[in-house]
Formats: sequence, structure tokens, C-alpha cells
Amino acid sequence: MEAHRGQAGPLDRWRPRLFLALTLAVVVVIGTLGASRWQHGDHELDLLGIALALVAPVVVAVLPRPPAPAVLLAVGAVGAYVALGYAWGPALAGPVLVLVTVLLSGPARRSRAVAWSGAAMYWGAVVVAATLRDDVPRPAALLGGAAWTAVALLVATGIRERVARAAAWRAAREERERTAVATERLRIARELHDVLAHSLSAINVQAGVGLHLLDRDVEQARSALASVKATSRDALDDVRAVLGTVRGEDGSDAGGEPRSPTWDLTALPRLAEPLRARHVDVRFDVEPGLTADGAVPPHVAGVAYRVVQEALTNVGRHAPDARTVAVGMRRDGARLQVEVSDDGTPPTDGAPPPPGYGLRGMRERVEGAGGTLRAGHGTGAAGRGYVVDARIPLASDVLSGPAAGTPGGDPDSSAAEGGR
Repeated sequence: MEAHRGQAGPLDRWRPRLFLALTLAVVVVIGTLGASRWQHGDHELDLLGIALALVAPVVVAVLPRPPAPAVLLAVGAVGAYVALGYAWGPALAGPVLVLVTVLLSGPARRSRAVAWSGAAMYWGAVVVAATLRDDVPRPAALLGGAAWTAVALLVATGIRERVARAAAWRAAREERERTAVATERLRIARELHDVLAHSLSAINVQAGVGLHLLDRDVEQARSALASVKATSRDALDDVRAVLGTVRGEDGSDAGGEPRSPTWDLTALPRLAEPLRARHVDVRFDVEPGLTADGAVPPHVAGVAYRVVQEALTNVGRHAPDARTVAVGMRRDGARLQVEVSDDGTPPTDGAPPPPGYGLRGMRERVEGAGGTLRAGHGTGAAGRGYVVDARIPLASDVLSGPAAGTPGGDPDSSAAEGGR
């Protein structure tokens, strides 16, 4: 269906063809009547002559598929009209409009072939039929008529190409709009997932601790509930930041900065609080100087922050036996290396869990910023566990369009890495 639409011409619809056919019929009838009155042909105009002259308007109105038989019918009718000696006049314009209609209908390549072949056949038939008359026109007149036919076909070809370009432009614009909408939806979903998954996971853990200690140790239960309150407050602040960015209230759109909230790398330690509440030892090894203002471009810092956040969230959700987590961040030439590893036990059933939205979001962010991401079970903090290794270019001129929402690779490729 789409291919057929792509080959459609401006006169494939019946309404404009019917309008042209009615106009041509009126012009042909009135013009032929006038020509027969002022010219002295070999044959007086009668019903047969009018019927032959009206074949072309009928063909324009119906235009069957394929159009070649219709062209032959129109050419044959006008050839008979000329050969029978009827007056020269607008009847000869009928086949020209038929050829123009063919050129502006159906698949472009086939229409051009039929139209130009029909033009050659038409004027060949007119020349042959004219030799059977007593009032043979001058060769210059016949040559001029053929030239005007060629001009009409060239103009129709230009119109068709212009309409095709306009249709292609509209289709490309609609596709860009659909892509922009899908990209924005993906960006919003990823931002909300990154904020809520980490915070809700921490709230779940802290609420469980509070319930467990409620009857045993009231003070520790109160401390857990206070952590729930603090985490909820931070989550609300993060959600407001995301919504402010989405609404453009932070002025990022006007300033040309990436339309994603960024976080200072100095805030990384707070991401470890939920795991430390479970007595997990989270160790940070951040190269000195990376947390200084301007040391890391804002969009790179935002990607690195989200990678660490999601990796730590996955440890809390998928590695309950993990006791040590190592977070490393350092320069690797012109790239920033972010590595998060834990000592959790990998699955023993032989089949890794399917990758979730978190790992997919990490991959999209990193690859959208021009980097690479490797994630899977390997050498963790104690010779086992899960490792997330991201390498992000530090160049501030890296295009961040995909990072704002467009995947940079196959979103399901992480399945081969035993994604979490």
C-alpha cells in the first residue's frame, strides 16, 4: 500500500479527472461546432464526428489501468476524425490532454513511457490521416502541433516532479515529527525510571528494615523511617527537576544545553546510602580533580551519575548477597571511565535474567554520548559478581541528540551480557 501511494500521481483521484473531462468536452463540442461553421472540410459535422471528438474526454474521465489501451482508443478516434475529413479544430487537443492525464497518473516511470510513446503514435496517426484529405495542412503546422504537444508533456513532467518532491518533503517532516515524539517519550521515561527506580528501591529497603525492627529496636526503626522520609523528599526534588527540564522551565532549551538534568559528581556518595543501610560496603575511587567545577562537561557528568545510580540500584535489587561494591571513576585518555562492580553471586540456573529498562537506559545514555558500555557477570570486587564498565568521551562537542532519547545501538544487545 505504501509503495502504491509513493507512486501515485496528482490525477489518480477521479474528481480532478472528471473536472478536466467535463471542461474538455465543453471546449471540444463548442470549438468543433465553431470550426465546422467557419471551415470547409471534406465532411460536414454530424453525430459521428461529435462522438469521435468526445472519445478523448470520456477517456480522461475513466482512464482505465493500464492506460495504454485508453491512449490507443483516443489516438484512433482522432485519427478517424481527421481521416474522415471533419474540420480541423479543438478535437485534436483531446488526445494531448489524455497524454497529460496519463503522465500525471499511476507509476511515474510507466506513465512517462506510455505518454511519450502515445505522443509519437498520435502525431504519426495525424500525419497519415491528413494525407487522405484534400486540405492537407502545411508541414510547418503539423510540426508546430507536435512541438506544442511536447511542451505540454514537459510541463506535466515538471508538475509531477514538483508534486513528488512536495509529497516526499511532507512525508519526511511527518517522520521527523514522529521520531521527535518517540524520542521525547523515551527520554522522559528514562529520566523518570532513573529517578524513581533508585529512590523507590531505597525506600523499600528502609521500610523493610523499619518494619523488622519496629518491635525490637524502636530507635533503629525510627531511624529507618526518617531515612524513608529523607529519601522520599529527595525523590520528589529529583522528579521536580526532571519535570522542570521537560517543561523547559530551567531555560535549557533557550541556552542550547542538553535537555536532561545533570548532577554534580560530588553528589555520588549519597547514591550509596540505601546499600550502606543494608550494611553493604560501598567504596568510591574517584580520580582527584574530576569533581572540580568544569573538570567534566555537564552532559558527561550527568551520564556518569546515572550509570552509577542505576548500577547501585541493580545491586540492591538483584544481588542481595553482595557485601562489597566498588565504584571507580578515572580519565582514560580522552574518555571518562566509570566502573561499578560487586561481589554478588551470579545466577546458577544457567540462564541470565532478561535485561530490564535500567540497563537499556544506561546503554542508550552512554552510546548516545558517543561512548561504550559493557555489563555482565565477571570479575567483581571479590573475584565474582557483576561489572558495569562505561567509557564516555570527555569532549564537550560530542553530539548529545541520541543521549537525549535515541538509542545508540540495539537495545536488546545487553541480553547477551546477562543484563540486570
